Amino acid sequence: MKGLKFSLLILCMGALSACALFTDRPGPNRFIGPREEVIYASFEEVWRATNLVLQAYPLRLSNMDEGMLETDDIKGVRAWEPPFPYRKPAGMTYRLSIRVVRGTMGSSPATKVIILKDARVQPDFFSDTKQMPSDGLEEKSLIYRIKREVQIERALNHAQKKNNG
Repeated sequence: MKGLKFSLLILCMGALSACALFTDRPGPNRFIGPREEVIYASFEEVWRATNLVLQAYPLRLSNMDEGMLETDDIKGVRAWEPPFPYRKPAGMTYRLSIRVVRGTMGSSPATKVIILKDARVQPDFFSDTKQMPSDGLEEKSLIYRIKREVQIERALNHAQKKNNG
């Protein structure tokens, strides 16, 4: 009898606490400003990786001499989807500006990638557009993907050198 009461108590505690595990959590804080990271690779490697990552975006500007990439306006329908539930406001558009800066860290090459998301919303036809803060997740995912493309390119080059001799 004691074992049955104990197992019933454990079952009730598990049932009551399990509901709290699946509650919706709020997304990250929003901010206005660029995301930046230094990647320890040559400018050319980072530039190629950045262009590969931005293939799905409509590019408006791609200038290697200045290290500038800029997307055309991206409407709310084609906007990036965050991994948490998020309702996009109607009339939202945004533009990504990516700056790739050549540099060195000691004697090794280093390249800084700066991504700025300029999000704007026009709630109705008669209102002016207002700047909207970004959650920073799209910028972080782009930087992560750029770093991964650089790693993949290096691994392929290493394998090719090893295979050739």
